[in-house]
Amino acid sequence: MKTLPEFNVEEVEGDTPILFTGEMIFRAMFDDYIELQSLKEIADLLAQMDDWPDLYDTEQLAKNKVPVYSSTYVDDMCCHFDYTRETASRIQGCRQFVTNTMYHDALTSKSEDLMKELFALRDDVID
Repeated sequence: MKTLPEFNVEEVEGDTPILFTGEMIFRAMFDDYIELQSLKEIADLLAQMDDWPDLYDTEQLAKNKVPVYSSTYVDDMCCHFDYTRETASRIQGCRQFVTNTMYHDALTSKSEDLMKELFALRDDVID
């Protein structure tokens, strides 16, 4: 990560915060990580694309007919809290479990606790 020193613990000085990359991949990683080197050319082609289709069909989400139960993490390093809330609000019938005691990996790291909360939403036992 020579080209992105703000992400390198050896380069950051003093009280400067170390920035985490979450699930992001940066161009320099295709040089730095041998596992990614063979993907560099295709990654460059994908990064240059600017005609991606919409990720969601917002009109269809607004007409949703099936129950949706989601978890939203206040301090999620991978998904911005406000954007997550906004996206969920566009899904008709979506009920959110919002927490600051779990994180993005809760489905694997706290499976039982998370599923308990999601089933509580389904069963409408949360007041």
